[in-house]
Amino acid sequence: MLVMRRRAGESFLVGSAIEIEVLEVCGARVKLGIVAPDSVQIQRKETKITRDENITAARSVRRPNISTLLTKLAVPPSAPVKEEVDGQNSMDHELHWVLGGKKTKGLANAPQI
Repeated sequence: MLVMRRRAGESFLVGSAIEIEVLEVCGARVKLGIVAPDSVQIQRKETKITRDENITAARSVRRPNISTLLTKLAVPPSAPVKEEVDGQNSMDHELHWVLGGKKTKGLANAPQI
C-alpha cells in the first residue's frame, strides 16, 4: 500500500487518467474530488460490500417464499417470474428494483451511492 500525505488543494494521479484531489480536511474527515473517465466505476467500499451481500442473500431465497411475501405485501411483481434460463436462475439475469416509486430493471440501472 502506498501512503501519501496531502493537504487541502493538493492532488495526486493514479495512472495518467485519474486525478484525486484533497478538497477539505475537517477533523478526522477528508473530502476528496475524483476526476476519472466515465469508464471507471467509482464507489465507496462499504456500499459494494453491502450490495454483494444483498445479492447473495436474495439469490438464496426460494421463489415460493418470494411469492408469499409479495401476496402479503399486496405488491404485484413487476414481471412474471421466469423459469430457469440456460440452467441458471433467471433472477441472476434480471433483478427488478423498486426505488423511490420507480421500477428499474437490472443492476446497471440501480443508483450508485
